[in-house]
Amino acid sequence: MSPRRFRPPALYTKAPFLQGLLDGMPDSVKVIDSQFRVVYANEVSLKNLGLDLNELRGRSCHQAFYGFKEKCFFCGMQRVFQGQSQVSYCTLAVNGANRDFEVATFPLSGAGGKIDYAVEIVKDITPLSKGRVLPQSAGKISSRDKTFGLVFEQMAQWAEDGWPVMLQGEKGTGKKSFARALHQRSPWAEGPFRVFHCVDNSSGDGCDGLFGEGGAWEKAKGGTLYLDGICHLGEASQRKLAEKLSKSADKDNPRVVAATPEDILSLVHREILRLDFYNRFASRVLRLPSLRDRKQDLPFLAQHFIETYKVLTGSPAEKLGPEAMCQLMTYTWPGNIRELETQIERACLLASGPQVEKLDIPVCAPATEKLDDLLNNTEKAYLVDALTKTRGRLAETAKLSGLSLKTLQRKMKKYDLKFEDFRNLPDNLS
Repeated sequence: MSPRRFRPPALYTKAPFLQGLLDGMPDSVKVIDSQFRVVYANEVSLKNLGLDLNELRGRSCHQAFYGFKEKCFFCGMQRVFQGQSQVSYCTLAVNGANRDFEVATFPLSGAGGKIDYAVEIVKDITPLSKGRVLPQSAGKISSRDKTFGLVFEQMAQWAEDGWPVMLQGEKGTGKKSFARALHQRSPWAEGPFRVFHCVDNSSGDGCDGLFGEGGAWEKAKGGTLYLDGICHLGEASQRKLAEKLSKSADKDNPRVVAATPEDILSLVHREILRLDFYNRFASRVLRLPSLRDRKQDLPFLAQHFIETYKVLTGSPAEKLGPEAMCQLMTYTWPGNIRELETQIERACLLASGPQVEKLDIPVCAPATEKLDDLLNNTEKAYLVDALTKTRGRLAETAKLSGLSLKTLQRKMKKYDLKFEDFRNLPDNLS
């Protein structure tokens, strides 16, 4: 297929000044068509790859620039071709060191208004991001919480080495999403991603389903094997898997990522997991925090899901109302992100206007019988609303609430509210 087919005319013949301007930019700039094929890349992009434009044009963006078989874990191109601009942040390993990048994407419309191309600008912001909280994404995992930043850092560090990884986290915290993102960033991304549910294969110890002919191990060769509910894996399977993992690495063997909702050391102490089996994962254990421990992410994630299901359902919803926001912030979310996504999807279906209201989200704080508990929940909800309106500025919150600064700080400590959690809320949550 001729490279000319992928060439936007204005960038080459009708606007040489624009082409010169793009080539002079210090950031990586590329133009991509609706099939995610590269049609243009500036000089910085070409220098990073060591290719000329004729060699690059027509190749898939995610393969040429990032080495991914499928679209990038931070990719927002699908939304761009629906007319939405997007800015995301990610951490990538570059020459053995983690670097933070800002990825800005926006549509490029033709004369008739049709979106034929998208522009992506990638900027290295590592020096600027020190000490800041940037919203990062990896597959379905998104966060701007400081503590969750460790998850993205370790993902970047572990993606290349191929060692077994053990994930610990409550149901709905994103263990499988993390495993998929880790797979996509690894040298095994071209291979399969296979899921083995240990609880469904516990009868007969599960050895046949895992290691038998046509089993999960064989099907996952050259890719990643995700063991869900590792606490249900039988002793014989644990012993055999430990033996396989103890041998020198074979490039055809799958990379193993195991997951459990229970405390891993407790499983070892209770002799549910063999010690020699645990030792194969001991250097790569990651605990994913629950949603109630990353309250700063609640408004960010809720808005993300609203934007997603607004497109999928045709809902008029655009943002959360203040009462709905209070409801989210005071709820404990036992089902974590999975429950939040389900509730926002339902709210988008029920919403009759641009604002998601309290009645659209049928969650509530745990039932109480004592008046003190009811008053405490009401007071906490009020403070959450005030902190949301002031973006966590304590002096303004105290004035708005009619409290002294000292009293406000005492009440915030009582309800475990931190002003940092309200500093980076989306603008449309006011």
